[in-house]
Amino acid sequence: MSATLTTGQQLHGFTVTVVTPLPELSATLIQLRHDRTGARYAHIDCSDDNNLFAVAFRTPPDDSTGVAHILEHTVLCGSQRYPVRDPFFSMLKRSLNTFMNAMTASDWTLYPFASRNPKDFANLRDIYLDAAFFPLLRERDFRQEGHRLEFATQDDPTTPLTIKGVVYNEMKGALASPASLLPRRLAHFLYPSTTYRHNSGGDPAEIPQLTVAGLRDFHARHYHPSNAWFYSYGTFPLSEHLAVVEEQVLRHFERQPESGSVPPESRRETPQAVQETYPVDPGEVLEGKSLVQVGWLTGEITDSYERLGMTVLSSLLLGTPAAPLYQALLDSRLGSNLAPGTGYHDDNRTTCFAVGLQGSEPERAEAIEALILATLEKIAQRGFAAERIEAVLHRLELAHKEVTGNHYPYPLALLMRMIGPWLHGDDPVSPLLLDANLARLRRDLAAGPYFSDLLRRRLLDNRHRVRLTLVPDPQQQEREEAEVNAQLARQLAALDPHQRQEIVTAAQELQASQEAEEDLSCLPTLGREDIPAVEEIVVATAASSGGRPVDWFDQPTNGIGYLIAHFDSAAIPPELLPTLPLFCALLTQVGAAGLTYQAMAERMEAATGGIQAGVETLEDPYQPGRFIAPVELRGKALVRNQQPFYAILGDLCTAADFSDRERLATVLGQLRTSMENSIPGSGHSYAARAAASSLTPAAGRRELWAGLEQFRLVRTLAEKPAAELDAFAGELQHLARLLLASPSGLAVTAEKQTHAALTPGLTTFLAQLSPGAMPPATLAPPFVAAKRRRGFATSVPVAYVARVFPAVPYTHADAAPLAILARLLRAGYLHREIREKGGAYGGLAGYNPEGGLLSLLSYRDPHIARTLRVYDEAAAWAAGGNFSDEELTQALLAVFGDLDRPLSPGGRGNREFANRQQGLTPALRQAFREQLLAATRADLLRVAERYLLAGRNKSCVAVIAGEEMLRKANEELGEDGLEIERI
Repeated sequence: MSATLTTGQQLHGFTVTVVTPLPELSATLIQLRHDRTGARYAHIDCSDDNNLFAVAFRTPPDDSTGVAHILEHTVLCGSQRYPVRDPFFSMLKRSLNTFMNAMTASDWTLYPFASRNPKDFANLRDIYLDAAFFPLLRERDFRQEGHRLEFATQDDPTTPLTIKGVVYNEMKGALASPASLLPRRLAHFLYPSTTYRHNSGGDPAEIPQLTVAGLRDFHARHYHPSNAWFYSYGTFPLSEHLAVVEEQVLRHFERQPESGSVPPESRRETPQAVQETYPVDPGEVLEGKSLVQVGWLTGEITDSYERLGMTVLSSLLLGTPAAPLYQALLDSRLGSNLAPGTGYHDDNRTTCFAVGLQGSEPERAEAIEALILATLEKIAQRGFAAERIEAVLHRLELAHKEVTGNHYPYPLALLMRMIGPWLHGDDPVSPLLLDANLARLRRDLAAGPYFSDLLRRRLLDNRHRVRLTLVPDPQQQEREEAEVNAQLARQLAALDPHQRQEIVTAAQELQASQEAEEDLSCLPTLGREDIPAVEEIVVATAASSGGRPVDWFDQPTNGIGYLIAHFDSAAIPPELLPTLPLFCALLTQVGAAGLTYQAMAERMEAATGGIQAGVETLEDPYQPGRFIAPVELRGKALVRNQQPFYAILGDLCTAADFSDRERLATVLGQLRTSMENSIPGSGHSYAARAAASSLTPAAGRRELWAGLEQFRLVRTLAEKPAAELDAFAGELQHLARLLLASPSGLAVTAEKQTHAALTPGLTTFLAQLSPGAMPPATLAPPFVAAKRRRGFATSVPVAYVARVFPAVPYTHADAAPLAILARLLRAGYLHREIREKGGAYGGLAGYNPEGGLLSLLSYRDPHIARTLRVYDEAAAWAAGGNFSDEELTQALLAVFGDLDRPLSPGGRGNREFANRQQGLTPALRQAFREQLLAATRADLLRVAERYLLAGRNKSCVAVIAGEEMLRKANEELGEDGLEIERI
C-alpha cells in the first residue's frame, strides 16, 4: 500500500510531500510532514522483513558535560506508561529484536530498533515512543547513568569522596585512546564557534558539572515533535506506524519553533598549529607514540553534489595504497600509519577533511604538514588519470548497491547515510540516489579538471586549516587524578555532617532501588509461542567447477557475486603458525604476478569490492579440543567484473610476491598501530581470549592469532628495519607455496540468474591452481596451558575483566541450558551489579557452544577485585535459583534473538558455508533449537552448579588495566592476585 501513496495525500495527520522510487534498492521512499507539529517522517517501503523504526532529534550541546549522551541513557530508564527502573534493558530480555540501541552523535541523538516479528515490533515501538517523548528523568536514574558522588566506603562519611556513573566511566575509557581523542580534539579547533567544539559524549572533567535540572531542560528544548525526524523501513504498513505515532505522541503536542539548528562555521584566514598531550601509562615506551593530523573545514552538508565530489576526491587521494597522498605519507617514514579519522567527513553542518600520520614524533609535525601540502600541490597540477577516477566511481557504485550494513543492520545503514543531510535541511533522498549527481560529475569531468579545481578550492587555497599534534604524557593521568582528588577533598571539607549524611542516604536509596524486585507487568512481552520452531535454512546447491566441488548460494545480492575459498592449514609447520595471520594480512597488500603492490591495489579497486584473507578457527561440534583452521580468501565484485576479479584472485594464489621489504615494513607498522588503537575499544575481547587460551587448544590458537600474543609478535616485527625482514619475507613466501595450492572448500553467493556469468571466471581461476591433494598434515604443537590469573598493564584508566570457564561442546545435552544461563546472567545479575551498581559501561556473559567455553566479562570497568567477587556471587546466585520462570523465558528469547538475527545476502551464504565446513548441519542446529525450547529451570540450576560453582577452580582470569590499577587490585585480592605483565 505504501508505495501507492501520492504527493498531497493525507494520512493520520500527516501529508505526503514526496514519493521517490529507488530502483537500485528495489524500494520506494515516502516523505511526509505532520500537519500540526511539523514532525518529519521518511519511510522506505520494500520487501525486506527486517523492519526498523527510529526517531531522531537535533541535540547540539552547548558544553562538554555530556548532556545529550547522559540524556540518551536516562530517557531509557523509565517513562510515563512504563515507570519501571530500566525498560530498555528489560525489553532486551522480552523481545526477539534484531537490533536495539540508542546513539548520540555530535549534533543529533537517535533511537532505533528492528524486529521481524509484528507483535515484537509493536511492543518496541510503544516503548521507544514513550521513552523518547515522556521519560520520567528521575534523579536516581541521572545519578546512576550520569554521575554521582559517593564515599569510598559507601556508608562511611569519613572516607574520601569518589565520582561514579556509567557515562562518566564510559567516557574515561573512550578518551583514553588517542585514536578516539584525536578526531574529537581536531573538531574542537576546526569548529571554534559552533557546537562541534564540544564533546557531545562528555568530557570526564566537565561531566560532574551537569545537573538533573539541566538534563530536564535539555529534554524539554530538544525532544519535541517539531524537532523530531521519524524513520521506518520494511514490509510493515506505513499507515499503522503513522496512526500509532499520532495517537501515542503527536496529538499531545502543538508546533513550536524548531530547535537545534546549527549555523555554518565561521571561516578563518590563518592556519593554526596546536600541540596537546594524551595520557599513557608510566611504563610505556614513548617513541613512535605521537599523532599528527591536518584538518580543513570544507563545504556545507546541504550541498549533495559537493559531498559526492569530496567523497570521490578523498578516495582518489587516500582510498588505496596506490593513492598518491596515501603513498607519499607512508613512504616518507614520518609515521607508521595514517592517523585515525583520515578522510572526508560529511557528518557535521559544515563538513571537513583530515589527513595525517600516527606512530610519529612531535618534532616531525611541520614536516608532515609540509609533505601533505606539497603532495596536494603536485596532485592538483598533475590531476588524476581517467582510469583512476573510473575505479573510484566503480567502488562507489558497488557500495551503493550492496545490501549490507557493516556494523549495523542494512535498514539502519541506509538511515545513517541519510541522517546528517536530512537533519540539516537537505533532501534525505540525496544520499540514496546518485544517478543525477554522477551524471553531472561526468559532465564536469568532460569540461575540465574538476577534481584538481575542487582540491585547490577546498584544500590548497583554504586557510581554515588546523594542524594538531598529540604527544604522549606518562604523568598526565596521575596529574589529572590528583586534580580530581584534590577537588573532591575540597568538596568533602566543605560538607557539614548533614550534607555528608545526605550523600550516604542518596547512595543507599540508589542501591535499594537497584536491588528492588520490580513489578514489570506493565511491560509488553513475547512468549515461547512466539519463537520460530524451525530456523530458516539457507539452501546450498552443490556443483562442480574445474573438477572441484563448489557450494552455490542463491541470494538477492543486487548484482554482486561473493566468493569464499578455504585453504587447509594443516600442513603448516608449527614454527610458522604464529606468522599465519600476518601472511593473511599481507597477501592482499603486496605485489603479485610481476606487478607492484600499487598496480595490484589499482586492479583491485577497479574490478572488485575488496579482497581479504584471514585464518578461521572452526571447532568440532562434538569435541571442542578438535578444530580445523582454514585460511579463508574472500572477495566480491559486480557481475560484470567477474572475469577480472577471478584473474586477480588467481594471481594472488599463484604468484604473490613478498620480496619488497620496504612494503612489508610499512604494512607491519600499520598493523601495529591498528592493534594498539583497538585495545581500548575491544579490551574485553582481548581479555577473554587471553583467559580462554589456557583452556582449550582452539582457544589457545585464537590467542596466538588474534590476541595479545599476536600483537606482541606484530610489535616485534614492526620494530625491525626493512633490511632485517629477509627471514620473515622467506616465511611468507613459503606459506604461500604451502597454503594456496589447492582450496579445500569453495562457495559462491549470488543471484541465480547470474550464475552463468560467474562460472567462466571461476573455472579459469581454479584451472590456475594445482590439482590434487594437500601436502600431508604436520603434527600440531602440543597444547600448553598458560597462567591462570593474568593482569595485562597498558594505558587505560578503566579495566576489562574476564573470567572464562571450561564447559561442553555444541552437541552435549548441557549446551542449550548453558546458552540460556549466559543470557540470564548477562541481563540480570551482571547488569545490575556491574553496570548499575558498579558503574562499568557493561557487564557481559557469553557461552560459545562450538568452543565449549562460558565467559563473564566487564567493559570499561572502574573495578577489578569487586568485579571478580561479583563473578563468584553470580555463580552462587544462578545455582541458588534466584530467578523466576519469567526471567528464564526472557533469557530464552534473547538466545533466539541472537540465533535468528538476520544477515546480509552475502553474509547468509558465508555463514552457511562456514556451518558446512564445521559440520554444523541443519539437523544439529535444529536439535539445538529443540533442546533450548525444552530446557527447564532444573537444567539451569544443574549447569550453574556443575560449570560455574564446581568449575571455579578450573576457570581462568585475565584483566587489562593500567599498571597502578592492577597493583591496587592485587592488594585486595591477596593470594588470588594476578601475575602482572606489560602488554
